[in-house]
Amino acid sequence: MLEGLRPPERITPCAVRTLREGLTETDLAIFDAALAEFDAWPAKTLADALTGRGLLISEKPIRKHRNSLCSCTVRGEHA
Repeated sequence: MLEGLRPPERITPCAVRTLREGLTETDLAIFDAALAEFDAWPAKTLADALTGRGLLISEKPIRKHRNSLCSCTVRGEHA
């Protein structure tokens, strides 16, 4: 009866996706462009710039999102 019983897979929300959901259309376009510019916007630099504007995010979720290692990939929603 309990064969194969396993704990449910925990999928944590992606901080980048969460941030994107709260942006206006104009800000979303600017953010997505910066997110795509790896050389101009290293993860730490982008995180610092966003935090300076009141959007709290660290470099780790940006790096994970850019490398398709976040829950967006698991859910098939990677932007």
